[in-house]
Amino acid sequence: MNYKKSGPVLLHGVWGALRIFSGVIVVLLGSYFVFAVVISKPWETVERVPIDPKVCGRLSGVVYEFLRGYVVYWPEYEGKSSWEVGFIENKKGCNANFVSLYMAMSLPELNAVSFHEATSLDFTGAKVGIEPWSHGEVGLRRKLDNYLKNTPENIIAQKVYDKNIGMNFVEGVDGYSRGGKQDFFWVEEDGHMRYVAYCVKGYWGQDSFCELKYLLPEADVLVSLKILRGRLSEWRNIVALVNGFLLSAEKKEGIK
Repeated sequence: MNYKKSGPVLLHGVWGALRIFSGVIVVLLGSYFVFAVVISKPWETVERVPIDPKVCGRLSGVVYEFLRGYVVYWPEYEGKSSWEVGFIENKKGCNANFVSLYMAMSLPELNAVSFHEATSLDFTGAKVGIEPWSHGEVGLRRKLDNYLKNTPENIIAQKVYDKNIGMNFVEGVDGYSRGGKQDFFWVEEDGHMRYVAYCVKGYWGQDSFCELKYLLPEADVLVSLKILRGRLSEWRNIVALVNGFLLSAEKKEGIK
C-alpha cells in the first residue's frame, strides 16, 4: 500500500464529508428558522407616529413656527446635543427653546426646497440658520476678529470699500485653516458692527459661497445667511426678504 498517496486522498475525502455535513446543518437551521416564523404569532402592525408638518420653538423669548419642508436638518432644542445619546428626548414644540435651526429656500421666491437640492453644488438659493444670541453687536465684532485673527494688522488697515458689494473688504488669512487666504466683508454703522461676511475662495469662482452673519432687527437672534459668491452684491435685498420671512413666522397666538 502506498501511504504517500493514500494519506492525501483520505484527507481530501474527510474534508469533503465535513463540507457536506456543514451544508446540511445550515439547511436544517434555515428550515427551522422559516418554520418558526411561519407558526409564530403574526407580526403586529406598528402604529405610525404622525409627523407634525410644522416645526415650532422659541428663540430669545419669541415663538417661531415654520413649515417642515423648509427645515433641511433636524432642529436643535435646548438639552442634549444631537451628538449625545438621548437627544431625541429633549423637550420640543412651541414652548421649547431652539438652540439652532437651519433652513433652505429658493431666491427670490422663498419656496421650500428638497434636501437634495439644498445640498447640491448647483444650489442658487439661500441657506438660513438662526440661533439665540445674547452677545449683541459686540459678539458680532468678535466674530470678525476671530475670522481675521491670523491676518497681520497692517493688512487689515489696508481695507477698501467695495462699491459693487457695498461693504468693507480685505483679503485675509483664514483664522480657522492653515494659512489659507479668504475674502472678508463687513459693514459698520455709527461705530456698531452690523454685518460680517466670510467668502470662501475656490475653483468655482462666482459659484463659491459666502456666509453673511447679522442680528435680526429688534431680536436677540443671530442669522447666518449662506449664498453664492455671485449673489453677494444682492445681499441687502436678500436680507430684507429673509427678515420678512422670519417675521412672518412669528407665532403670536394659540401657542401650544
